[in-house]
Amino acid sequence: MNPHSRLFLFVILLLLCLPARAHDPALHGFKLTTFDPPFPAPEFTLNTLDSGQVTLSDYKGQFVLLNFWATWCPPCLEEMPSMDEIHQRYQDKGFTVVAVSSDEEGQSIVQPFIDKLGTTFPILLDTEKSVSGTYGAINLPLSFLLNRQGEVIAGAEGAREWASEEAISVLDELITPP
Repeated sequence: MNPHSRLFLFVILLLLCLPARAHDPALHGFKLTTFDPPFPAPEFTLNTLDSGQVTLSDYKGQFVLLNFWATWCPPCLEEMPSMDEIHQRYQDKGFTVVAVSSDEEGQSIVQPFIDKLGTTFPILLDTEKSVSGTYGAINLPLSFLLNRQGEVIAGAEGAREWASEEAISVLDELITPP
């Protein structure tokens, strides 16, 4: 196990002892914590809203914004429209947003929120919170940016304005080939 994986595992185990709570978006601007070198994102398989199943490796070859959220988390819901903007803006360039809901009630509670928000990116259901636990998603929202090889290159705790000029600049640089 490489040093980044050990640190990631330690942080996750530490955070599992804390109750999940919404993160105050006022505490953060658009800042990402970068990981150099990147490390492999833990693999998972989850159900989709339409009763299908998706594995993280299904997105290999794309940049992925992996977002952990819940319907009871106001900052999570506030950032979703901007995530949808970047999903639509970059989906033809090999980028997708994948949002993992940690709501225990699953589709019955998540679907009405998604219908109201009108988001177009994939929504996955982590009703047992096993994937959320693996990724240390205690303070929500929590996001990870994965490169085309499925490695974590950056992370962000708390809500972000993903369609801001600063975010677009960062995403343009990461996604557009040299």
